[in-house]
Amino acid sequence: WLHDKVKSEGLFEEVKCTNFPDPYDAKREVWLPFMETELQADSDAVIVGHSSGAEAAMRYAETHKVHGIVLVSACHTDLGDAGERASGYYPPSGGEWRWAEIRENCGYIVQFHSKDDHLVPVSEGRHVA
Repeated sequence: WLHDKVKSEGLFEEVKCTNFPDPYDAKREVWLPFMETELQADSDAVIVGHSSGAEAAMRYAETHKVHGIVLVSACHTDLGDAGERASGYYPPSGGEWRWAEIRENCGYIVQFHSKDDHLVPVSEGRHVA
């Protein structure tokens, strides 16, 4: 629905909404190159990411300038989940979060998080904010 709404409003020259490869494991080593080469996310791009997509958007913004990122249910830890840990986004194996670079490389950052999210506690989102 978001794709259709944004496209119908004519807010952007181009709106891309596509399935990512590796959707269940959401590996950093797969998703970040996909964002750069296939989606061609550049300084004009607004990246909307939910859950693992939010972490991918933040990691991407550590090293790439983007117009903005919209984060939905973002977290900064692997939540004690082995699958999340294996994705490569979270410290220690994924490196420390580079918050200053994320802020510097984004024209803006918008975040949405529910207080009753049963998978990602709101404390995670508050830490990211």
